[in-house]
Amino acid sequence: MGNDLDAAHFFVLRGRAAILRIQPVLVRLSALCKQTGAMDYLEYFLTGTDNLKKIPYLVLIGKRDLDLAALRAEDLKGAVLVYEYKVLGMPSRVFTTSDFNGSRAVIALPAERTKISASVGRYLMTNGAQVVMLSYAGEGDETWSECFDGSIAGDKKRLWTTQTREVGATIVLEKTIDETLSAMGKHTRRNLRYYRRKAEAELGCIFEGDVKKMLDKAQLIELNLASTHPVSEAVLERRYSTMKALDGLFCVGVKTPDGQWISLLGGRRHHGVSEIDWQMNRGGLERYSVGTVIRAYLIEHEIEIATDRLFFEGGTPHSMRHAFISEKAVDIVVAKRSLFVSLLRRVAHWSPPRKNFLLQTLVDPALRWELH
Repeated sequence: MGNDLDAAHFFVLRGRAAILRIQPVLVRLSALCKQTGAMDYLEYFLTGTDNLKKIPYLVLIGKRDLDLAALRAEDLKGAVLVYEYKVLGMPSRVFTTSDFNGSRAVIALPAERTKISASVGRYLMTNGAQVVMLSYAGEGDETWSECFDGSIAGDKKRLWTTQTREVGATIVLEKTIDETLSAMGKHTRRNLRYYRRKAEAELGCIFEGDVKKMLDKAQLIELNLASTHPVSEAVLERRYSTMKALDGLFCVGVKTPDGQWISLLGGRRHHGVSEIDWQMNRGGLERYSVGTVIRAYLIEHEIEIATDRLFFEGGTPHSMRHAFISEKAVDIVVAKRSLFVSLLRRVAHWSPPRKNFLLQTLVDPALRWELH
C-alpha cells in the first residue's frame, strides 16, 4: 500500500481529555485537508450519549517522529478518531469511527483517505483489535486489495470488506426562498408553503430565530413529554446543557401566541453551514404537519442570515431529502478470524441490530468479504 505510509509514524491518544488538548491542531489539519469545520465541535461529539459509553482514541499519522508538545498540523499526514466499545465496562477490542457520514472521522486529504484508512485499520488490527470499522467521506479511489498488500511484518490474514454509500443530507441555500425551493419537488414546495400558512392562520403561530436564551429547562421537559417522539432524560439534559454552554450551538422554535412551544429544532453553525441535530414536535397537531412548518421557517431564516448550506445529521424522512446534494461515504471493515468475531456475527444474525451500524454491516448479505 505504498511505502510512505508503511513507514509512517503512528501516535495514539486515549481518552477525551488527551484528545481535546490538541483540538486546535485538529481544527487546522481539517482546514488543510478540505474538511473545514470537521473538528470544531469535537467536545460535543466526544460527549454524545452513545459515545460516552465507549473509549475514544485518536490515531495520529505523522510525517516524522511526533513531539506532542510542539505538534503542528503540518507535521501530520492525517488523523483518525475511533471509539472502542465496552462490554460490561471492559474494553472489547471492537473499534468504530461512530460517524455515519464519515465527515468527522478520517481527517486527511481526499486523495489520501483510502490509504490512511487502510493503514490505520491494519495498525489497530496488528495491535490487538478484533474488529475495526472506519468510515470516511468520499469514494474509494483505488482497488482495496492493493491497500492490503505488502502487510506489516507479523500480520496474520484477516477478513475485510468495503462499501460506498450515498449519505447526502445537505441542501444548498440560494439567495431567495423561491430559488432554494425550486430544487425540491412540486409536492414538497406546496406543503412547505401550505402548512406554514395554515399554522399561522389557525394557530397564530410565531417563529423565533434565537430560542437559546429564552428557553428554560421546564419548557423543554414539557414539550418532550407532549412530543410525538419523546427522548430519554439523559438525551434531553444533554440537549439543554450543550445548547446553553457551547458557542455555536443554536435553537429555533415555533410557538403559539400564549407562549407554548409547538416545535423546537437545534443544531450547530460553522463556516456558512447550519447542521441540524434534533427536532421536537408537539403531538396532537398532526393535521398541521408541525415538522414541515418549522422547516419552512428555518429555510427562510437561514437564507436571511446568509447560511450557505443546511445539513441534517443522520438525514431526514421529510420529502425535502430529495433535494439533498449527492455525497458519499466509504466504510472499510476489517475482522480477525477468531471465535469472538464468529460469535459476534452469530448474535447479530439471531437478533438483528436496528441501531448498531457496525453489527448491521457485519451481517449484511450484500457485502463480499475477502481474506488478506
